[in-house]
Formats: sequence, C-alpha cells, structure tokens
Amino acid sequence: MNQDVLSRSYTDSLNSYLSQRQQEEDHMNHYGMSNNRRPSYTNASVHSNLSNMIISQTPSMTDYYQSMTGSSSADAVPPPYHSVKRESVSEFLPENAILSRSNTITTAASIPYHGGDDGDSNYDAEAIAAYDDDEPTPLPRLQMFIVCIILFSEPLTSTILFPFIYFMLKDFNLSDDETEIGAYAGWITSIFFFAQLCTAMQFGKYSDKHGRRPVLLLGLIGNSISACSFGLSKSIWWAMGSRAFCGLVNGNAGVARSMLTEITDATNRATAFSLFGFCWGIGIIASPALGGYLCNPVERFPGLFGGNAFLKEYPYFLPCFVSSLGSLFGFFIGYFYLKESNPAVLARREAQEQGERQALLGPGSSGETGYSNDDDLDHLKHQQQQAQDITPPTLSAVTKTSYIAIFGYAVFAFHAMVFDEVLPLYFSTPRYAGGLGTDATEIAKALSIAGLQQLVAQFAIYPRLNRYIPTLAMARLALCLFFPVYILFPELTTLRNWLETILPSATSQIWAFRAAYMILISVRYFGCCLAFTSMMVLVSNSADPSVLGFVNGLCQSCLSLVRGFGKYNRSFL
Repeated sequence: MNQDVLSRSYTDSLNSYLSQRQQEEDHMNHYGMSNNRRPSYTNASVHSNLSNMIISQTPSMTDYYQSMTGSSSADAVPPPYHSVKRESVSEFLPENAILSRSNTITTAASIPYHGGDDGDSNYDAEAIAAYDDDEPTPLPRLQMFIVCIILFSEPLTSTILFPFIYFMLKDFNLSDDETEIGAYAGWITSIFFFAQLCTAMQFGKYSDKHGRRPVLLLGLIGNSISACSFGLSKSIWWAMGSRAFCGLVNGNAGVARSMLTEITDATNRATAFSLFGFCWGIGIIASPALGGYLCNPVERFPGLFGGNAFLKEYPYFLPCFVSSLGSLFGFFIGYFYLKESNPAVLARREAQEQGERQALLGPGSSGETGYSNDDDLDHLKHQQQQAQDITPPTLSAVTKTSYIAIFGYAVFAFHAMVFDEVLPLYFSTPRYAGGLGTDATEIAKALSIAGLQQLVAQFAIYPRLNRYIPTLAMARLALCLFFPVYILFPELTTLRNWLETILPSATSQIWAFRAAYMILISVRYFGCCLAFTSMMVLVSNSADPSVLGFVNGLCQSCLSLVRGFGKYNRSFL
C-alpha cells in the first residue's frame, strides 16, 4: 500500500480518536468526575485503518501530531515515537488496545490493567512482552467449545437430507420423470438459502442491539424443530415449508463469526476461525453419512426396527431426529454456559446495574458503585439514555472495505460451489462425451481423501501459516492457486489418453492418472481452506464493532443468495 495512503488513513483515524477523547474529557470535567475512572475507548476506525499497517515514522504523522498539540518542535513528539517502537503509538491508541508484532491493533480485554494515581494507563509488562513476542492469547476454552458445537450442528441439520432427498421425492409420487424430480430437489435445497437471505441481516442487526447469545439460541432450537418437521414430511409442500422455516430462524453462521471476532484478538483469531472451518467441515462430512446410513431403518435394520410402525410410516424421520439432537444439545449447553460477547450490550448491562446500585444506596453514597455525587449519577443516566437512543444500523453504515470483502467472499463461495457441483458430473460423464468415465466409488474416495486433507490444513497449517503471512496475502495466494487448477482440470481427459499410449501397464496408467487428479484436487481444497478462512477474518476485521453483526449478516445474505441460485440452477451446470 502507498505510504501516503497509509499516512492519510492513520491521520484520519487519529483525528477521529482525539476528537472523541476530547469530548469525553470535556464531559468528565463538566460533571467533575475523577480522572482515575477513565472511559474505555474503542474507536473502530483506529482498529480498521491500522489493522494491516506497519508502524513506522512518517513526516505526515509527525506534522499531524505537532499540529494537534500546537507545537512546532521535535519535543512535541513523545520520546518513544522517535525510537520507532511498537509502543510508540500507545499515546494515541485507545486504552484497551495495544500493538502486536503482527502489525495489528489488538483489543486488550485480557491484559491486566493497573490504574495509576496519575491517571496514566499501566498495562502489565509481562502481558505486553507476550504480545511483543507474538505469543498467542489462550482462547476461552468453554466459550470456544460451545461455539464449536453450534458450528458443528449447523451443517449437520442443513445437509442431512442430501443422501435421501431423491428417494423421499419419489415416495411423494410427484412424477416419474427424473428431470422433474431433480427440479423439485433443487427447490427444496435452495429454498433454505433464499429464506435465510430474508432474515440474515435482520438477525445481525438484532444481535448488534440485543446481543449474540439470544440469536444463537434461537437458531439452535429452530434447527432442531425444523429437522424433526422435515422428517415427518409426507408432501413436497410440507418439506419445503420445513426447510424454509429452518432458513428463516437460522442466522447462526454470521452471528457466530461476530462472536468469534469479539472473544479473540489478533494473536489467536486465525486459530479461532480455523476451528470455525474445521467444525463446519466435520459437520458436512458426518451429516451425509448419517443421512444415508439411518434412512429407511425398517428395511436396513429389521432386527432392531422391524416392528416399529412409526418409522415404517416415516422412513426418513430417524436421521433427521438424530441430527436435531446435536442442535438440541447445543441449545441446552449454550443456555446455561454461553456468555454474551457484544461489548455494547455488556456495557449497557453494567451501566444499568451500577445505576440500580446507586439508586438503592442513595445519592450521597460511594463505595462499590464508584460514584460520589449526583453529577456522576446524572452522567450515568445520560450514558444509559445514549445507549437506548442507538439507531439500528443501515447499509450506509457499512464501509467500502466491508463491501469489497463481502463481494470477494461471495465470489469465492460461488465459484467453489460451481466447481463442487460440476466435479462429480465431470468424473461420471463417459469418455466419449469429454468426461473421465469413472464410477461413483472413485470420486467418493478422492473427495474423502481431499476432505480429510482440508481438515488437517484448516486446523494445523492455516494458524501457523498466518503468523508469517498476512490474512489478505493468504486470500490472494488462494486465488493464485485456483487459476492453474481450473485451467488444468479439463485437460485430465487428454492426460488419460496420453498415459494409455506411453505406459504399457494398466495398473501404472490408473495410478498415474489418480496421482494427477489428486494433486489438482488437493491444491484446490487447500486453496479453499486459505480463501474461506481468510475472507471470514477480513470481513469481520473490516467492520466497525457497533455494526459487526449487521456486516456479518449482510455477508451471510450474499452467500445465501449465490448458493441459492447455484443449487437451483445446478442442473444447467
């Protein structure tokens, strides 16, 4: 990025922060508040504009600070700034943010803070040294465990129908035409995404105002109910209604990304979002296996379910019910142990609790509340009123950077979905028609191996790689990996014909051909690991904390749109 652009971005952010700080200090002086109770500054523009900036001394930054302080001498610049250390901008940054070696602003919610008598911020030296040494902050284990359950149960319920949807539609006696049955299957699978498109932004907006926790719990219980309802389907309208209901109440993907952003910092966010992809991938792998294994249990397991009249009447209820148990378990453990992560909601609750304590103890009391006079209580009421007057976010509140990141994420999702739909057709199409002419077992083995390789890359490789390569660079690297894969894949037919002419043994021909397409599939799946995880992080990092849920909801709406059209039009691909 151009140095002048970085400097201009920095000065704009610094101006916004200093203006905010001046207003807060004027308000504190007006009410006679103590300087020992310093407000928490979380200016999002500082976080956003400096998230990928290499801290270095530039003339424009120096001139800007001198103009803000009214000084023209070099003494106006703080001494650490001359030495170009990471702490050199600590005088300008919010009190709850520090810099790490990865050139990002890190919310220091977990860093010990000691308020001095002089009002200066004194972060624990060992904690700052840990960040300077680039040591990842430990993830909150219980909260991550609950979020992982949520992420695992999402694809478990949404993809459980794929193995048996064709047979379910045939049981509805809609048509004997295979083409029409395929169209009906496209409607049922795509209506989930179109329904989610209608509500994803609204759930994100709701989570910004009322918290992430209630939205996640609603999505989990909605998943459980809709999965059981789908298993009871005896007509296409009931099946479509159940899938639509699942999409309408399901905003968990975008809200879960918002929660992961809020409970992590720059040192461990890559690991957290890698777990996001890991759990999602496990759910996608396990769900079709359960759906295919447990459907029609009366015929498959006559010794166990042979006399069960209910399962004979509803042969697809058992896999749907088993998948709903995952969401139900996630709901109960989330209800008792999942904590709210939205900082605005937490601050509002804290202000309300302090206001209640002050009202009970009386206007002249102090102590645990920390308020010593009526002016402080008036200030608290003023803050509560401001929190209640927050207007819901709109599309105009989304930054240009967020729009670009969301657009890139949607493009990645679209071409990945197109490739996933076309790949089985390419493998199964006869060779005389331009395909590879393999059977279903061949492609199943290839995709299983590639899926396991992607899980390893998601969980073990990506977090370590991200410590040396910036997130945006990893997304660009993924784009570079896709180009050769998509160019070379159609040439596998030519390669197979060529191998038959130069290799005498049929066994050597098969294994050379398998090695060729497995290399391409593995590179492509590794690119998907880099692309999707990086795009999730970029979208979350680009958002202002006050509209984080709305931005992730908008992103989820865009993903639902491209996936819905892709699933509906897959027969044309």
